[in-house]
Amino acid sequence: MNTADRLLAALVWVLAVAAIAGVTHIAAILMLPPVAAKDVYAWIPELAKPAQLAVEPAAQPGKQLVPFADPAIVQAVCPFDLAQGGLRLHADVEGDRFLALSFHTPNGKLFYALTDRAAHEGRMDIVLLTAQQLESVEADDDEDNPSQDLRLIAPASKGFVFVTALAYAPGDREEAERRVKSVSCGLEPIAED
Repeated sequence: MNTADRLLAALVWVLAVAAIAGVTHIAAILMLPPVAAKDVYAWIPELAKPAQLAVEPAAQPGKQLVPFADPAIVQAVCPFDLAQGGLRLHADVEGDRFLALSFHTPNGKLFYALTDRAAHEGRMDIVLLTAQQLESVEADDDEDNPSQDLRLIAPASKGFVFVTALAYAPGDREEAERRVKSVSCGLEPIAED
């Protein structure tokens, strides 16, 4: 066998491996939706109704709502449907105790996140709106007394917000759960034009 034959055999082998890997990859992608138990948004209605905060149960081996959940994290979820109005979130921040809010579309894509470091005078006030709702709210703003709320535009009318706190030690879980439960999540009525 000469050098040209060896190079041709190696090229055929590389192309065969690439073809098999490509077919396997495409088959795995096509099989994933029917094999996956539930998408992110599917299990949220089991916990909470729109504009209501619900704390996720503690992670335990074999009984995790979210795969690979960290037992040091206390998390709550607040689903939203902006067709009913805006979503108002309020949190009082305590010193150096970690608290985070993350905003997601129905398929789980993160579109905004902030932590307790973003608090203004120990408070976080966020209003989540659609683009039309934001225009309506801004039209009603008082120029002499501007709103201190952080106004966010959601890319989808439905989605969810995760509220996350960290338990620094195993005995701190109750305190972290209290911090998460202290966050208010409710409907913000929007005046129609």
